[in-house]
Amino acid sequence: MYSVGMIRTHTFLPEPMISALKILSEKTGLSVAELIRRALSEYLKRQK
Repeated sequence: MYSVGMIRTHTFLPEPMISALKILSEKTGLSVAELIRRALSEYLKRQK
């Protein structure tokens, strides 16, 4: 899906946000990391 290499990062998120991401991950079958990547991608597109 990604044409560039990945770089590992560490981010601190509030517990309620992590809980919501885990629930969404279970519902969608996507990893929490993938959900975060998609959300950041959408956010960055809107900033242009």
